[in-house]
Amino acid sequence: PACGGSGDDDVAIEAGTSNQDGTSFVQVPDGTEVTLEPGAQGGFHIWLNLRVRGISGRLFVEREARRAVDGALVFRGLRQAIDIDPAAVDDWWESPAAAPAFMCPSPIGIQVYDEPLVFTIRLLDADDQVLASDELALVPRCPEDAQAEFCRDICAG
Repeated sequence: PACGGSGDDDVAIEAGTSNQDGTSFVQVPDGTEVTLEPGAQGGFHIWLNLRVRGISGRLFVEREARRAVDGALVFRGLRQAIDIDPAAVDDWWESPAAAPAFMCPSPIGIQVYDEPLVFTIRLLDADDQVLASDELALVPRCPEDAQAEFCRDICAG
């Protein structure tokens, strides 16, 4: 999964998801189906989380998602500061809280549900040098409840 980005092969990052409430790190294989979670402002998101090994301190994370079929950009998250525990130098440190990757309303002409998406998470230093990155392919699905029709409407592009 993870690869070093600036010559330091000991730094690793792994992309994953979380519990339905956005807590914990959950490791999943490529191609995992995930439910689009309804958000507070009427849209839908997927929880993205990460774990890191081989480095500690204040670092930065960038996240994005592209449709696998054509590379169309679906999501680009803001650069986020994270404080990685010193224990991560020797063992995996898992972020206690996931970040929402907002999927819907989706960009015009881009359907996101039932489409394989490739999520990329990059770990950067203060100079924006990529220390490690990982990709995870997920397939978002609309919830099978009262929100299903609304989800298909606003996530169809």
